[in-house]
Amino acid sequence: MDFAKSDIQTMLLDSAERLLADSSGVEYWRERRHDPLGFDEGRWARFAELGWLALPLPEAAGGLDGTIEDVALLNIALGKSLATEPYVSTVVLAGQILRQAADPSRADELMGEIATGALRVALAHQEPGADPLSTDAVATVARRTADGFALTGAKLMAADAPSAARLIVSARIEGEDGVALFLVPSDADGLAVDAYPLIDGTRAADIRLTDVALPAEALLVGGHGGEAVLDEAIHRAGVALMAQAVGAMEACIGICGDYARERKQFGAAIGSFQAIQHILADMFVATHQARSMLYHAIANSSRPAAERAAALSAARIVIGEAGQLVSRNGIQVHGGYGLTDEYAVSHYFRRLMSLEKQYGDLVRHTERFGDSLFA
Repeated sequence: MDFAKSDIQTMLLDSAERLLADSSGVEYWRERRHDPLGFDEGRWARFAELGWLALPLPEAAGGLDGTIEDVALLNIALGKSLATEPYVSTVVLAGQILRQAADPSRADELMGEIATGALRVALAHQEPGADPLSTDAVATVARRTADGFALTGAKLMAADAPSAARLIVSARIEGEDGVALFLVPSDADGLAVDAYPLIDGTRAADIRLTDVALPAEALLVGGHGGEAVLDEAIHRAGVALMAQAVGAMEACIGICGDYARERKQFGAAIGSFQAIQHILADMFVATHQARSMLYHAIANSSRPAAERAAALSAARIVIGEAGQLVSRNGIQVHGGYGLTDEYAVSHYFRRLMSLEKQYGDLVRHTERFGDSLFA
């Protein structure tokens, strides 16, 4: 990997520092939790104006054709400010799936709408009782009809689905092998969306489809290629989410360092106490290890699927454990009451907990990494 920042990366970080610094903090995060969507649509429009939504999309669709490194750098900045916008679900995950769609012209049109902020898309793939790391654990059925398809099934915890106008739904075409991907309007007849907030203030939904009628062009990727497309898209989403976790940890350390210098006990700043210094040192080391493993996952993003999956799981393990250590120690530095809503560190604690659970938790990634070692 080349660690020297390119011109576009420097501009990205400068714009992120300016915009996100002006709209973050405890009061801002509280307001977002009470927003029906969980984020500020005005700020989403600013993301579009700054080119962030176009970053990984192809030039043919009005995108910037940015690399996964570009996406990771931007998401580190988003993680530092605890941004709750559906960037990963719409731009990274859905954008990567649309790049592989069977109809490139239609896909470019959709990605163009994403780049301008006019369209948000969420993936509905995970199903009740299914392995969260499996791309073929799909029971939802697509039945061919005279006009196209009819989808029936259930999906679990589709991240950012409540604010999405379109859903990408995985299903098995009746009588055919493989997993296909369909583009489904979120207001389609027969589709029920049960929305709810997550612990960090972001939104998700459980989806139920009952004979949802779709035209033939709703088929984005046929059963012959759906699993591979899903695997690569989820990998990229995982890298972006890990980048947000690294950014959140780095911000948490800064908050705790400031608090340790300001908070006094027995006439001295608590940062002068050896016990607090040891805690902060552990947080610092864990965060740097997490960033190194993020780089490891990025460096292996173009490797064959099995190697890419092993690298991702290894990174998810280290970053997940580091996130727990940093956020819990951050609360301890604040004397335990850092867990209350008035302290910024509590918001980072909840965000890091949520990120660790998405697309497979620590336990499942540990199992997959172990399997890769003894395969």
